[in-house]
Amino acid sequence: MIPLLPDYSLLLLLTVLMPLAMALCLAAPALRQRVILIAPLSAVPALVLALVGPTGLTLELPWLLKRVVLSMDMVARVFLGFTGVLYIVSAWQARAAMARDRNAARFFAFLFASMSGNLGVILAADVPTFYFSFALMGLSSAGLVFHSGDDRAVRAGRLYLVMAVVGEVLVFLGLTTLVARADTTMIGGALAASHTTTTLLLVALGFGIKAGALALHFWLPLAHPAAPVPASAVLSGSMIKAGLLGWLRFLPLGDQALTGAGLGWVGVGLAAALIGAAAGALQRNPKTVLAWSSVAQMGIMMTGVGAGLAQPDAWPMILPALLVYVAHHGLAKGALFLGVAVANAASDSMSVFFTRAALVIPALALAGAPFTSGAVAKVALKKNLTALPNPWDTAADLLLPLAAAGTTLLMIRFFVLCWPTRDKDPAPLPPGLWPPLAFAVMATLTGVWLLPGSVDWLMIKLEPALLWKAVWPLLFGSLLAWALHNLERRRINREPEVPAVERETIFDRLFGAAESLLSPSAKSASVSAQTAEQADSQTAVLERALSKWEERLRSRPVSGALLVLVLVSLLALLALLPGPQP
Repeated sequence: MIPLLPDYSLLLLLTVLMPLAMALCLAAPALRQRVILIAPLSAVPALVLALVGPTGLTLELPWLLKRVVLSMDMVARVFLGFTGVLYIVSAWQARAAMARDRNAARFFAFLFASMSGNLGVILAADVPTFYFSFALMGLSSAGLVFHSGDDRAVRAGRLYLVMAVVGEVLVFLGLTTLVARADTTMIGGALAASHTTTTLLLVALGFGIKAGALALHFWLPLAHPAAPVPASAVLSGSMIKAGLLGWLRFLPLGDQALTGAGLGWVGVGLAAALIGAAAGALQRNPKTVLAWSSVAQMGIMMTGVGAGLAQPDAWPMILPALLVYVAHHGLAKGALFLGVAVANAASDSMSVFFTRAALVIPALALAGAPFTSGAVAKVALKKNLTALPNPWDTAADLLLPLAAAGTTLLMIRFFVLCWPTRDKDPAPLPPGLWPPLAFAVMATLTGVWLLPGSVDWLMIKLEPALLWKAVWPLLFGSLLAWALHNLERRRINREPEVPAVERETIFDRLFGAAESLLSPSAKSASVSAQTAEQADSQTAVLERALSKWEERLRSRPVSGALLVLVLVSLLALLALLPGPQP
């Protein structure tokens, strides 16, 4: 009898190439509707590989890009699991949400391409494959942010694209220095080289942009609300974790003690957890609230990475706890984003009831309520932060419960903005919106329990002495939400969208300052009206010229030729790299 899967290594290749192949099939008009119909199947190989693929599985392609190597370890298995679920449910809901969108094929093309890059980042065992996948994911996901084409999407997409390119340049420089020092393109071999301060800084900043680290996060509260709901689910639930995965792959965690850098990571992470909660609680868009929640939650995950850098001996215990937290947050946040679309469409009694229940479950998990996946994740990570030197362990013990209270505050704020209500003239829920949400909620309820150590950590959480520590942040966060609600009702809080830097980003201010320096001053007596008119005329001529060139570049022959030129240049550059060392 021939087994169904004679070689699991083929499943590694199928996981990465299947979504890319589906993206290419969308180029044929006759196949578009069929491809969109089976879109959720694009991530099924990833989920199957995570569930049944053996650890240590490796596939080598020595003839491709100087040796492409895909492999699966414990970290890849966890990331594949929740990432596969998120792409399945997101493509599932997008199929229904985009039913009447004339640009649906374009959306799915970008979704498939970013999916292929995301899965490639998870499975890559060599540096060129990792970087190529990282760049593919970052550039393709910009198309998801731009999708609606309105002013908000264009502004958010431009900022997202700028930050993605900056991050990829920093990552490229950091990885290049690692490869040059180690004289190998394999990730494991590159880690054997000692990390210089420059390399560490490049890796920290490059992946920190994707992870939404504090001070590098300002693209995130703009991009996630601008993207369609299914895209927001994977942007916040999975793609943002690629930055964290980059740290796990390329930082000397468990091998080299970097106490100063590690404590810096912990400090930035704790600050992000508190600032993200404070800023998100004052927003009026439910998706913006969830985006700020991602900033806060990624800050908590940063504390785990920082503890591993500061105390390498404790890393074998910190890593499993961090993986539980990553999986929990990805599934819960994806479910909440998908719930936004369902809550907006629910109007009859039955759909409203089930949507409310579906929103409450992942919200309680994010807040760390007892018996939820969040409770397991928080106790697992917090228990291992005791390895930090004093007074950092005391600070973490004090501030992490406050961060949990902040998450409770954010979830209540989310409910205020997104709570589904019955309509006087109810309409049936559009088909295809509810099943993906139900699947995501079920994964949130059950997914974490498949990870090793989860049940043991839950039993620790249920000890009477610790149970109160899990409950009081929920009560305190609820009290803060009640107080904030009363302040808002009295119109004391008149500036809900804070901080201002998020409304007017750093790039906007820089562009505005440059424009003010270049434009004539209205108060200057030396500038006449005629000069100003001439300047306006010259500006109009320049704008027309730029628009003409932009139209030429957008034409299919020119843009296609440029794309081919870029790909050929990239392949030529990779061909010039030195051969890998086994």
